[in-house]
Amino acid sequence: MRKLLLAAAGFGLSATTAFAADYTLKVSSPTNNDAILQWMQAFETRLEAATAGAIDVELYPANQLGQIPATVEGVAMGTIEVTAPASSFFVKYDPRFEAFDVPGLFDDLAHAQRVLADPEVLDRLETFGADQGLRPIAAFPHGPLGLLSTTPVDKVAALQGQQIRVAGPSALATGPFAALGASPVSMPLGEVLPAMQNGVVDGLIAGLPVFTTGRYYDVAKDLTVLPESYLVVTAVASQSFLDMIGPDLSEQVRTAAREAIADANGWNLGAVEKVQAIWAENGGKIVELTPEDSKAYLDAVFATLPTAFAQNPTLEGELAFLQGVADRQATK
Repeated sequence: MRKLLLAAAGFGLSATTAFAADYTLKVSSPTNNDAILQWMQAFETRLEAATAGAIDVELYPANQLGQIPATVEGVAMGTIEVTAPASSFFVKYDPRFEAFDVPGLFDDLAHAQRVLADPEVLDRLETFGADQGLRPIAAFPHGPLGLLSTTPVDKVAALQGQQIRVAGPSALATGPFAALGASPVSMPLGEVLPAMQNGVVDGLIAGLPVFTTGRYYDVAKDLTVLPESYLVVTAVASQSFLDMIGPDLSEQVRTAAREAIADANGWNLGAVEKVQAIWAENGGKIVELTPEDSKAYLDAVFATLPTAFAQNPTLEGELAFLQGVADRQATK
């Protein structure tokens, strides 16, 4: 009945189309109550309206459909329609995703939002993973990257000997921390909190909102903001699903996904400040590195680039492209 009423209300599809197509689109994410959920909810609302209910969107935040590697594989295999984790988890499917791991591209969160929402960036991103059954449909910054450890990191020397969970297995995600004396470990987010509680790892790298939604203040208090570093979320759809629903509905998925980016970004600008307030309310402390230590961290990142370029021949060109868009968007 709901589909009948929506079709009669005139949402841009004929009654024949609405009756002919009836699909379920599951969206998975590793987190909850954050910018990813805002994007998911806006995507659901926009897509169901645009298709007159022909596509029923179901949301599964907080790893309800499995840990990140399993959901990424599910999208590639067509058993899950969309997943939205950190971009690093797609590097094994297409090395071009690694470009989003490079610090120093964005002046601030608003600048990162403008760059990632740029149609030129989204059009290029849409080609990533095409031969692996993937179709990226949205990208946005989750927030500045933070480092939380049971051994506080108020200077880069404190990283020595620590086991730190990083956002993905790419050279740029792991290399700088290895260079600074830590042992980086790629681990699904849902496994990190118990691993910290049990001493399997000392800490983790994640977008700032993760630390409050995951209640990480129960295991550590000193949250270090990493300079000029942002966690980028890429929402990726199953190409087999898009092929199955046909070009018209596939285009509606694409359009709704891009339009929902503005909803997530608008909400997230204020949310990052609220995250820091919530952290403080729960006994936490926000740590800013000194200019000297910030430089040491960024130097470790940039020292990793030649190795990353050698291992990933696509990276230098993708980084140059993103830098060009970032320069253009910085003037706005």
